[in-house]
Amino acid sequence: MRIGELSRRTGVPTRMLRYYEEQDLLHPERAANGYRVQQIRGLLDSGLTTEIIRKILPFLDKPEQIHSTRNA
Repeated sequence: MRIGELSRRTGVPTRMLRYYEEQDLLHPERAANGYRVQQIRGLLDSGLTTEIIRKILPFLDKPEQIHSTRNA
Protein backbone atom coordinates (compact mmCIF):
# COMPACT_ATOMS: atom_id res chain seq x y z
CA MET A 1 0.00 0.00 0.00
CA ARG A 2 1.28 3.45 -0.82
CA ILE A 3 1.73 6.00 1.91
CA GLY A 4 -1.04 8.22 0.53
CA GLU A 5 -3.52 5.34 0.77
CA LEU A 6 -2.36 4.51 4.30
CA SER A 7 -2.84 8.15 5.20
CA ARG A 8 -6.39 8.14 3.85
CA ARG A 9 -7.25 4.89 5.64
CA THR A 10 -5.84 5.92 9.01
CA GLY A 11 -6.43 9.67 8.94
CA VAL A 12 -2.76 10.26 9.77
CA PRO A 13 -0.98 12.82 7.55
CA THR A 14 1.70 11.43 5.23
CA ARG A 15 4.27 13.72 6.85
CA MET A 16 3.57 12.06 10.22
CA LEU A 17 3.79 8.59 8.66
CA ARG A 18 7.20 9.50 7.22
CA TYR A 19 8.25 10.70 10.69
CA TYR A 20 7.22 7.34 12.15
CA GLU A 21 9.38 5.64 9.52
CA GLU A 22 12.33 7.89 10.38
CA GLN A 23 11.89 7.02 14.07
CA ASP A 24 11.93 3.30 13.17
CA LEU A 25 8.37 2.86 14.43
CA LEU A 26 6.77 2.03 11.14
CA HIS A 27 8.06 -0.17 8.36
CA PRO A 28 6.45 -0.14 4.91
CA GLU A 29 6.04 -3.92 4.80
CA ARG A 30 4.08 -3.83 8.08
CA ALA A 31 1.78 -0.91 7.43
CA ALA A 32 -0.64 -2.54 5.01
CA ASN A 33 -3.74 -2.62 7.21
CA GLY A 34 -3.12 0.53 9.24
CA TYR A 35 -3.18 -1.34 12.55
CA ARG A 36 0.42 -0.46 13.39
CA VAL A 37 -0.27 3.23 12.75
CA GLN A 38 -3.25 3.09 15.09
CA GLN A 39 -1.08 1.43 17.76
CA ILE A 40 1.56 4.13 17.43
CA ARG A 41 -1.01 6.93 17.56
CA GLY A 42 -2.61 5.44 20.66
CA LEU A 43 0.73 5.07 22.43
CA LEU A 44 1.73 8.65 21.53
CA ASP A 45 -1.64 9.92 22.72
CA SER A 46 -0.99 8.06 26.00
CA GLY A 47 2.09 10.20 26.52
CA LEU A 48 4.80 7.72 25.56
CA THR A 49 7.82 8.98 23.66
CA THR A 50 8.85 7.60 20.29
CA GLU A 51 11.95 6.15 21.96
CA ILE A 52 9.86 4.14 24.43
CA ILE A 53 7.42 3.10 21.71
CA ARG A 54 10.29 1.84 19.53
CA LYS A 55 11.42 -0.37 22.42
CA ILE A 56 8.00 -1.88 23.19
CA LEU A 57 6.55 -2.32 19.68
CA PRO A 58 8.17 -5.73 19.12
CA PHE A 59 6.42 -7.04 22.23
CA LEU A 60 3.01 -5.86 21.07
CA ASP A 61 3.16 -8.38 18.22
CA LYS A 62 4.14 -11.24 20.51
CA PRO A 63 2.74 -10.61 23.99
CA GLU A 64 3.45 -14.20 24.97
CA GLN A 65 7.14 -13.26 25.00
CA ILE A 66 6.65 -10.72 27.77
CA HIS A 67 7.64 -12.19 31.09
CA SER A 68 7.10 -10.64 34.45
CA THR A 69 10.17 -10.22 36.62
CA ARG A 70 7.93 -10.00 39.66
CA ASN A 71 7.75 -12.98 41.97
CA ALA A 72 4.21 -14.26 42.09
